[in-house]
Amino acid sequence: MFFLTRRTRRWLVYLASLFILFLIFTEVDVKKTVKKSKPPPKKERRITETWNRPDPQDVIPPPFLDRTRLFWGNNVTAVPATKIHRHVPGWTLMDNVYVFGGTMYIVSDDPERDRIPHIQNMISSGKPIRKEPGDEHRREPTEQNMQVITSRQAHQMFGTSVKRVEGTSFVIYEPSQYFSTSSRFVAEILFGLWRTYSGLDLTIDSNGRTVLPAPQRFILPNIISSHWRDGKGLIPRLLTMLFPSAHVQAAEIWSDFSDLGNLAHICDRVLLADRWAAMRNNHEQDAPFALLTQQFAGSPSWWEPIKKVLWNTVGGEDPASKGTAPTKRRPVITYIAAKGYGGQTLHPADHDDLIRQLNTLDGLYGYSVRVYQWDALSLQDQIEIGRESDILIAVHGEALLPFLWMSRSPASSIIELGSAEKEDDLHEDYAWAASALNISAYSFYGSG
Repeated sequence: MFFLTRRTRRWLVYLASLFILFLIFTEVDVKKTVKKSKPPPKKERRITETWNRPDPQDVIPPPFLDRTRLFWGNNVTAVPATKIHRHVPGWTLMDNVYVFGGTMYIVSDDPERDRIPHIQNMISSGKPIRKEPGDEHRREPTEQNMQVITSRQAHQMFGTSVKRVEGTSFVIYEPSQYFSTSSRFVAEILFGLWRTYSGLDLTIDSNGRTVLPAPQRFILPNIISSHWRDGKGLIPRLLTMLFPSAHVQAAEIWSDFSDLGNLAHICDRVLLADRWAAMRNNHEQDAPFALLTQQFAGSPSWWEPIKKVLWNTVGGEDPASKGTAPTKRRPVITYIAAKGYGGQTLHPADHDDLIRQLNTLDGLYGYSVRVYQWDALSLQDQIEIGRESDILIAVHGEALLPFLWMSRSPASSIIELGSAEKEDDLHEDYAWAASALNISAYSFYGSG
C-alpha cells in the first residue's frame, strides 16, 4: 500500500481533473509527471514472421467420423508436411503437427526451405520459471518436447496412418504459475493468441465479421485440471462466453496421448504459445508475454470479433453507434476502486477527493461519471463497463482489464495510478496492449 501526502493528494486530484477535461476536447502537452505510456521501442531481432498470405483453402472443414484416420500406406511422399503460417519467438501458428508419445513432431524434408523456426524459439521444457542460477538451462526444450523429422522418419515412426485431431488447437505450453490471475490470461495469453490467429484473415471488419473458425480446444500440457482455473473463475467463464463449443484439455488428457502405445495423431492446425520461448528472445526484462506479436501484420479491426461476441453475450449495442452524431452521447468516465498489484491502493482520502473532483466534472460539463468496486463486479459487469466507458481510471492491476472491451473512439483512454518513484519504474503491461488497440494510456505516479 502506498500513501500520498496532503499536498501531493491535492496536486494529483487537481491534475487528474484538468487532464480528463482537456483529454476529451483538446490537444494538451502532458507534463513530465504524467507519462504517456508507449510500447517499448522495437529493436532489431532475428525473427521470422509471416511467410504465407491468407488462403481461402486454409479454412478447415471438420471430418466425418469415418475420416478421422489419415492413411498414406507405404507412400512416403503422401505424409503431410508441416506448414508454418506465422512465427515470432513464443508464438507459432502451423498446420499438420504430429503428436506421438507426448512429443510434438514437425515434419519437413527441407527445414530451411520450409522456414521451420529453431525449436528453442517455439517451445521450452514447460517447467516453472524460477529466476535462479541454472534455471535457464533447465527450461531449454529436449527431444521429449519437440523434434523436427523428415517424412521418411515420420513413416518409420508412425506407420501407414495417423489419427486426425480436427480443427484448430490453441496449445498453451507454460506452467500453472501464470494462471494464478485472470489478468495474465486475458491481457497476455488470450490477447497474444488472437493477435496471432487473426492474421489469417486480413478482411476482419469493424463489425467483427471474420471467416476464421473458432478454436475447438485449448490444450494445457503442463497444467493439471485443478490448476488452470483462476481464483475468481473468470477464465472458464470467459472461454465459455467466447468459444462455447471449445473444451479445455489439461495435462491429464495430454498424458493420454502418451499412453496410446504406437498410435500417433496429426493436428490440423496448432497455435503454440510458450512464454519462455518469447522471454529468451526479448531484450526487455519482464516484457509482456505477447509483446512480440505486435510485429504481425493484421486487420486494424483484428480484436473486434472478440469484443463483439462478448458484447452480444451480455446484450446491448455498441455505444459508438448511439445517436446520429457523436455530440449527442455523454462521455463516460469510469473509476474502478480496487487493490492493485502488490497491494497498491489509493489512500482513503485520495479516493474520496478523486470521486469529488470527478463529480464536479459531471456537474459542470455533463460528463457521465461512474464509480465501481472491483470485487463486486461480475464478468458480465466488467464487459458492460468496458463497452460503455470512454475513459477508465484505476490503480495498476486487474481493475484496468475492462479497457479490453472498450469501444474505439478518439477519446478512448486508460489512466493508470501507480506508486513508481520514476518514469522507468512505470508498468508497461497494459500500455502496449492499449496501444495495439488504439487506446491512449497514461500513468500518474508518485508516493508520499
